[in-house]
Amino acid sequence: MSNSERVYSVKDVAQMCKVSNETIRRWIRKNSLKAYNTTGGLAIKIVESDLKEFADSLNVFVDWELTNQ
Repeated sequence: MSNSERVYSVKDVAQMCKVSNETIRRWIRKNSLKAYNTTGGLAIKIVESDLKEFADSLNVFVDWELTNQ
């Protein structure tokens, strides 16, 4: 991960992928999508490069335009 790389919340990624928050959590639990716990595990964060790798490998739609808002 580079210092300039974006980091997203579960909610952000769910909106970008047009799925529910629970779907993102399921993808994380199944170790398909890499994620990192912060603040004692209460805040789950997903690094942009990990999301890109996940989306490319499973052909998951990601609306990257939402990151520019």
